[in-house]
Amino acid sequence: MKRTNFKLILLIVFFYQFSFAQENQNPLVLQTILETYYKNEKPVYKGRSQLLYLYCNQANNNEELIEAIKDQKLPKDFFNEIRAKINTDLAERDWSNELNYIYTLEKNTLKTKINTCVTLEKYQEISKKLNLNNQRLMIISKPFYFSKKNISLVKVVFFRNIEHNSGSILLLEKINEKWVIKEYLNSWST
Repeated sequence: MKRTNFKLILLIVFFYQFSFAQENQNPLVLQTILETYYKNEKPVYKGRSQLLYLYCNQANNNEELIEAIKDQKLPKDFFNEIRAKINTDLAERDWSNELNYIYTLEKNTLKTKINTCVTLEKYQEISKKLNLNNQRLMIISKPFYFSKKNISLVKVVFFRNIEHNSGSILLLEKINEKWVIKEYLNSWST
């Protein structure tokens, strides 16, 4: 009986550490995405309109992840993990902690371009007030990490008030402690 309890406790500790280790990768994955998509954005100073906004919430994943990787040469375990996590990881989370962590690491370059993350309502309020059609809201899903290899999937979608929405699923790989975008899967635009 004691041996069974010990195994159960070990399993719980291992699962917790694994989950915590993945959560610690979120700021690094987010930083890679932000550096990629904000590279050509101008800093937001007084009087200059911001064109690309970051949505505060982490969007939930769906079956689109499985669809995106079905033709990729990835382990079958990866599909199973994604399927299981899609159905269980529905808790609401936002990017604010990760964003603050990134701001402490880098030299304010991203901070001057992002300013702050916004809700959908705030983005629509800003867009309506400025009446510009060149603004976009970047929505980033919860990163999904494969447990047996340093790869991750993240869905990135750009929402605009005037249709012309677009998106892609990013396949990232961790190389030398940095996440690198390896492929853009299932890219689409309207």
